[in-house]
Amino acid sequence: MDLGVDSVPEIMAQAPASVPPANMTLKGFPKEIFSQVEEKFLCGHCELVLREPMQSTCGHRFCNFCKLELGRNQTDPVICKACITEGLSEEESILNVTSMFEDKAAIREMKKLATKCTNQGCTWKGVFQDYLNHENTCDKKMVTCSKCGLQVSQAKLTNHETKHCVKRTISCQWCKQEMIFEQQEKHQGNCPNSPVRCEKCSKQVPKSEMKTHKEEECPNRTVECPVPDCNMKLPLDQFYSHIGKTPQATQKHMTYLFSRIQKLEKQIEQVETASASAVGIGTDGGAQAGLDQATGGAGSGVAGAEGGAGVHMAPYTGNVLGTEEKQKLKLHEDLMAVLHGEILRCIKQMEAMGHKLEVETKTTEKLKNSIQAIERQMSTFEERLQALAPPTPDPLEGGTLFDNKDGLLTWKLDSFSQIRRAAVNEQKLCVCSPSFFTGPVGYKMRIRLFTNGDGEAKGKSISAFIQLQQGPYDDLLPWPFMGKIFLMIVDQRNFREHKVVSFSALPDQQAFQKPQTEANIASGVPNLILLSEFQDTQDKYLVRDTVYMRVHVELSDTVRDKLSTLNPKNFLRR
Repeated sequence: MDLGVDSVPEIMAQAPASVPPANMTLKGFPKEIFSQVEEKFLCGHCELVLREPMQSTCGHRFCNFCKLELGRNQTDPVICKACITEGLSEEESILNVTSMFEDKAAIREMKKLATKCTNQGCTWKGVFQDYLNHENTCDKKMVTCSKCGLQVSQAKLTNHETKHCVKRTISCQWCKQEMIFEQQEKHQGNCPNSPVRCEKCSKQVPKSEMKTHKEEECPNRTVECPVPDCNMKLPLDQFYSHIGKTPQATQKHMTYLFSRIQKLEKQIEQVETASASAVGIGTDGGAQAGLDQATGGAGSGVAGAEGGAGVHMAPYTGNVLGTEEKQKLKLHEDLMAVLHGEILRCIKQMEAMGHKLEVETKTTEKLKNSIQAIERQMSTFEERLQALAPPTPDPLEGGTLFDNKDGLLTWKLDSFSQIRRAAVNEQKLCVCSPSFFTGPVGYKMRIRLFTNGDGEAKGKSISAFIQLQQGPYDDLLPWPFMGKIFLMIVDQRNFREHKVVSFSALPDQQAFQKPQTEANIASGVPNLILLSEFQDTQDKYLVRDTVYMRVHVELSDTVRDKLSTLNPKNFLRR
């Protein structure tokens, strides 16, 4: 039997078909509520303890529910089973259901009878008159969840409805849409507001906004260099360093910029020349009109130079170029000369900055290497400190191991009553032994003891399981684990009635495969010893609030043969 270490379920089970909803009229009470019950208090139909007693004309008693049930039969005559038992004929045993009346005498007699609650875990005792109220308010009573139809104890119904019910209503944490819990996973896969990780910048972005983010917002989005003989595509944050990566790269990109400026200068000069030639001899009004047309043409030339468009000049005949126009042209020439000098100065500065950047890059690389070396040293020191630090104690671990040799050991559990009480109150369901090995180069494992039982054995027996753990020798051991485990609760008085059980490892179970995490699921025996037997013999198995448990792990012949090859002496004999 393979049981998980966390197999203690919530007190919840699928409602059996025989359990009616809480709001229905019920049949009789179970006989177990009385230590002894007289036959006269039993229903003549359901044979349970009378609930709302009714008496027939033949003198026998029935539950009110049973009366209604018998009354539904409209065709065949209703026969009293009690009359038949007493030897009456079927004709004499016919019931007149409509003539039944409330049996107040039975009600008065039953009120004073000693009664107990039969709900699992409830210790209530009293008289039958009070039991009627307790039956409806008992927090151990199993009731049906109105949403999912599961049965839970009345005390845990609110917790189930708000935290565990698969039909409970929840809200999406991203879009606030309400849904039932079992639809949550499907909704999260389609929610437009659910966060998605951008593969370029690692930023969490709502799913509906991812396209806009990739095209317009992502700092690592790809852009293309505009230089014709470069056309390199690279992330945006690397574009500026791409321009000044080397003095040659800086010169290349600045040269492209300078050539574009030169083209603009030539286009402006052509516009100015065309303007001057377009101005002829004429009246002052005609000269001024020609200048206005030339100036407009120049503006159009500048605006269209970047796009490579030509300049179309309208024909014009004029006489002379005025003094004001000459001054404007001279001003343009001076501005272009200043711009040309400024560009040359910028190129020299960029070359100097490129050289400085190259030196700083080399220095940064050296510092980076030094930092990496320091980080490696710090990592080594941290590993050493962790190795020297005491291990963190396992909160589930308890008791002491001794006499541990090659898979045979003794586990001593002190303060056992305190451990039991914590398990019953569900504060600490199990206690674990310290880890042990099956031999010098052996499997690492530990015992998990549920002192109030686990799974179906809960509240009935003490359960014990073996749990394989990751060990230092796992790569040298044969897998899966194969062997037999013996567990024994020691009789400390007579040493004659030890409780011993054993079970064999099943190779196909996950519990006995090579551990891929810190520990496997556990496997063992749910019924090591009955709680009733253990409590009745406390002077035998529990002495001075201490329990001793002996464990023996017997490896299979196949495993022992494989392990013997690890002994150089044995290997040479083969």
